[in-house]
Amino acid sequence: MKKILVPTDFSKLSNHAVDFAVHLAKKINAVVAIVHLENMPLGDTTLNLTGAAHQTGATEDELFSAQLFRANKNKLAELSTKYSKDGLTVTGEQLGGGFLKGIEHYVENHGADLIVMGTTGEASVQEFFSGNHTEQLIEHLDVPVLSVQHEVDKRIKDIVLGLDLLDEKYSKKLFNVIKTVCEGLDAHVHIINVVKSDEPHSLMSNLNKVARAVGLKNYVVDVIHAKNENEALMDFANEIHAGMVITLSEARSGLYRFFQHSFATKMIKDSSIPVLTINKRLTEINY
Repeated sequence: MKKILVPTDFSKLSNHAVDFAVHLAKKINAVVAIVHLENMPLGDTTLNLTGAAHQTGATEDELFSAQLFRANKNKLAELSTKYSKDGLTVTGEQLGGGFLKGIEHYVENHGADLIVMGTTGEASVQEFFSGNHTEQLIEHLDVPVLSVQHEVDKRIKDIVLGLDLLDEKYSKKLFNVIKTVCEGLDAHVHIINVVKSDEPHSLMSNLNKVARAVGLKNYVVDVIHAKNENEALMDFANEIHAGMVITLSEARSGLYRFFQHSFATKMIKDSSIPVLTINKRLTEINY
């Protein structure tokens, strides 16, 4: 994992995301790219705004946009300077295209291995159609998304990883992400498979087989019987005072949100601790 991308609107919540991204980057020797999304065309992040305030005949809206653009540029520079120390590389950049298109454009052209995103977890009617920003990233990108709702306790000792070996086959690519994060944080991993009925006799053995095959070291496995997978996983995380939950995404778009939210979406909204969501598109190749 070489690059962590952090979208920011300079809010307190976004600052929590930047702070944790920087902490993780130091642990795994990654760079941090902080980006602010502007409502301007893709590939035209200057829009001549920096000079607009000095042009004769500039409209009031143009002057306001120029001042806002310049203020955001200064804020990014301040964040980059604040965290660029002890050998850590932190960059700041303004992106056009609005939130989703801007992030997609950045990932396509510059790459990112993880996105750390502040989210309120709150729902609205509009989100049934478009999803909140975190959901949009999970739905449209293959890049794993780590969502935070509060200031993160960096002393993460236990991480809960939810798997479903009865329905899924997992790739080494997916586990490389998990392994990097868990080992970087020096956390103990609890691999949990929630089942609604009696599990096959070999399930525990297969969970251990997966963990060994992908090189996880500091882990335990368990099978939990419960009707509600989301509640069971969160109850377990709360019981052991876990500092993070890792889950897979079945992100849904459009009208489908009226009828069913994905397990990952529910987890993000319900969890008070960071949730690392990995899109199931990374699970297509068996380990």
